[in-house]
Amino acid sequence: MLFVQSLDTYYHKQERSSEFARLRSGDAFRKIDCNQIKECEVMAQLVSLRYDEDGAGSPAQPYAEEYRQYGREIFTEGTKDRYDNYNRLLKFIRIFREEDDYRIMFCDENVEWCPTKRRGHNEAFHDPNSIFYHRDKLNEMAFILKKNQYGRILYNNRYVDPDSQNWYYGWHVYNIINCDLSERKEKMFFVKNPDFTYKQLLDLR
Repeated sequence: MLFVQSLDTYYHKQERSSEFARLRSGDAFRKIDCNQIKECEVMAQLVSLRYDEDGAGSPAQPYAEEYRQYGREIFTEGTKDRYDNYNRLLKFIRIFREEDDYRIMFCDENVEWCPTKRRGHNEAFHDPNSIFYHRDKLNEMAFILKKNQYGRILYNNRYVDPDSQNWYYGWHVYNIINCDLSERKEKMFFVKNPDFTYKQLLDLR
């Protein structure tokens, strides 16, 4: 079984200072509610965070949280409908099960409100059966998790509000563990140095 913790910290231009950058870098994991964890193929905790306007220098605070259960339908690279992928799957990653192991891919979603589109290595560039066939976009393996292994993905992004056209930024962490349901615990993601770390960090201005 795969456990995924997704931490999405959203912030504005005035929160791009080194002080806030240190806070973001040190905020790599959060507790989980074990009562929310059920038996399934992939269990995900999705947490959205932002900085309190009156609490300068304090860690980002959660304002939305949900737990999602996925079946085998999540083991796909998605479809050509990028909006469906963005909402139905886990954004920016794809998961494939290989017997007892899990191959975790990182890919660019190519949606309009994320104009910092990544170009780079596309492992499916020559695969005519792939939605990434002959596309100049990032689509590569982050790591393969064997039983009881832990991987972390770090990436950032710049977004634009489709209504106001204002810019804002995102710092994103995926903590991913391959283990049995019986091994779940409140601080299961509290690991400073996981087995694997994959980074896709842009120089955002």
